[in-house]
Amino acid sequence: MQGLLDTLFFEYPMTTTLVLLLLGGLVTVVAGQRSAAAAKAVAALSLAAALTVNVLLLLNVYLAGPVSHRFPWLGPEEAPIATLGFLGDGLSVPVAVLVLALGLFSVIYSFVYMRGLNNHGLYYGLMVWFVAAMVGVLYATDLLQFFVFYEAMLVPAFALVYLYGVSEDPEVRARNALQFWVWTALGGLISLFAVFMLYGALGTLDIATLQSMRGLLQVDLARLIGLVFLLGFGIKLGLVPLHVWAPRAYGEAPIPVLVLLSGAMTKTAAYGVIRIVIPLFADVMRSLSTGLMAVSLITMFYGAALAIAQRDLKMMLAYSSISQLGYLMFGYSTMTLIGVSGAVFQLVNHGMLASLMFFCAGAVEMRTGTMEFSGLGGLGPKMPGLATAFVIGGLALSGTPPMSAFAGEWMIFAGAAERAVLAGVGQPYYLALTVLGVVATGLTAAYYLWAIRRVFYGPVPEGLESVTDAPVTVLAIVSLIVLPVVVLGIWPRLLWVVVERVLSTFPLGG
Repeated sequence: MQGLLDTLFFEYPMTTTLVLLLLGGLVTVVAGQRSAAAAKAVAALSLAAALTVNVLLLLNVYLAGPVSHRFPWLGPEEAPIATLGFLGDGLSVPVAVLVLALGLFSVIYSFVYMRGLNNHGLYYGLMVWFVAAMVGVLYATDLLQFFVFYEAMLVPAFALVYLYGVSEDPEVRARNALQFWVWTALGGLISLFAVFMLYGALGTLDIATLQSMRGLLQVDLARLIGLVFLLGFGIKLGLVPLHVWAPRAYGEAPIPVLVLLSGAMTKTAAYGVIRIVIPLFADVMRSLSTGLMAVSLITMFYGAALAIAQRDLKMMLAYSSISQLGYLMFGYSTMTLIGVSGAVFQLVNHGMLASLMFFCAGAVEMRTGTMEFSGLGGLGPKMPGLATAFVIGGLALSGTPPMSAFAGEWMIFAGAAERAVLAGVGQPYYLALTVLGVVATGLTAAYYLWAIRRVFYGPVPEGLESVTDAPVTVLAIVSLIVLPVVVLGIWPRLLWVVVERVLSTFPLGG
């Protein structure tokens, strides 16, 4: 029996993770029929166990290198059409730890935020399954397997938005949830067409094998497939003008679900770009660099402008999230080692920081009953712990040292500057795009500082005189998120050392 446990945990940690989550979600649903407390406990324990396994896996990757295993899934064993396999390396494991941590925090946060639930088992089971599907995406070694998990995660996500959305009118809730489903499912299907074309051209779906065969693709076909992948991932990532689903879904979702949508689900699309598009279609990415940087800038400025215009803290954060994802794609677009490294940093940073800010916004709503700026003010002395976390998050997202986002943004803009130098004086638009990207960070600082002023300073509105600080559970969660934000800002090499091992194998410049 001990040998079996050793095999499961130390030889197949990714498989163990998925088994824990899939079974944990099922047991949560069943337990919820008898006791709300049991559903909460099972969901939290499942995610905590999975997170522990993956933290140990991250330590193994840091010290000893990647862990992988593959099994024939479809076709003959000697030459399978598709494989069922998992790869834990310097890209997949840090993002999986992020997703699992956010899943655990969202479930625990729900204990105090989602008090009016009718079916605790279903809600918490869907949350666990949502995380399981995202982890399956991150560890997949085969494109068909990748997209099975990629589409599967929409089922619990749609159910969570539809069943537990904030709109009292069920028709409005259904319309917002359906729009989210249609757009994100469309993004997955578009990318799936690219998978079929890739298999038709090279006869395999194994990502590592495809990477070794990338030079065999015809130039025009490679450009077409790369564009289709980018379009599909861009929809789920929420790049402008493909972001149509995001404001409605973000506005409809309750805070714990919103954390998983913005902080985790969009990162699976960003991960798809770095795992599939960049290593397989590097030349296509380089040829599209100018256009992709322009789209990224539009996303950055559009999201920032609408964030400034919002009268509601939740929607300000929603548009800020859209804007911040533009920085991530901007780093990818540089196609330099330092720029893409910065984008991976930003992937992790945004997951932590967007979640931190949404958790803080939910705590403000719990204590005051509103997230409208007009009904808030002067909460800093009354909520000192929450105000501290919110200020740290706002400054970090604005790129203020020594927080983690500063390191990510510095690398992104260094990569853009390197791209401008490589392009030479004959292509000055790269320099212009870099300057505009730096300018966009000023807008981020503007709307976050304004939000801090309107929520935590100034006169206290009538009725909020007796407001107290956030619940201890919430303060513990935001403190645990702030810790790595500061640590990675002071010592970014902790993350860079494992990320660079993977990125150095990609055909990047610089």
